[in-house]
Amino acid sequence: MPDTNDHSRLYRIFRELQEIGLIDRGRRLVQCPFTLSMRGCPTLNSIRYRRTFYERNLSRADDDALRFALLHEEGHIRVGSPLVSALLVIPILPYFILLHLSSLQAGGLLIAKISLIVSLVLGVLFGYRAYYRRMYDEEFIADRYAADAMRRCYQIRDPGSLLQGLLSSLRAGALASRRKKQSGLLRVVPGLLRSDSNYHPSISERVQSIREAAGHGERDPATCRHRGVRSSR
Repeated sequence: MPDTNDHSRLYRIFRELQEIGLIDRGRRLVQCPFTLSMRGCPTLNSIRYRRTFYERNLSRADDDALRFALLHEEGHIRVGSPLVSALLVIPILPYFILLHLSSLQAGGLLIAKISLIVSLVLGVLFGYRAYYRRMYDEEFIADRYAADAMRRCYQIRDPGSLLQGLLSSLRAGALASRRKKQSGLLRVVPGLLRSDSNYHPSISERVQSIREAAGHGERDPATCRHRGVRSSR
């Protein structure tokens, strides 16, 4: 069993995926205390992960599971939409307009300010709804990138089983951590103060998606420079 404090295996697999062309050679793997789990960051050209998340949830995973996790994040960067982050700016624009008008004289601007407050609220609702809807779709895109790479380069016939095991393990760890932290009022209203993201599809939806893609012969733009790479299984 790997040492939970040893991150060298994660970096070794990251470099392996770079060498065979599945992760861009210019990409970096970076520990980041501001990342809740593991996330591909196009603007920073990196895959960033939280140390404690890795140690609690991924350090005991086998090599194929770590490959899938890293490839999933690479999929977000490589084949995901670059407009996702821009959606977060939409709710901010009316606020800056309102701030500008507030600095002007108040006479005759009351109606305009009320209208901008309403559009600010609507902009927030629309912007974040569009953001989470797009992120929901992006999970499938990233899964398919990782699944296709694992089939072609590591001879994994059913990446769906690999994904299911990985996600089930992550969910079990998250539930255990949540139960440990919850007390008092949190035990009464556990759904009100949850901090985890709500844009992820269910495990069954994600597994079914990559199995259907394989059945239809779908191929994502992943490359494999060296054939015959053997799986750790």
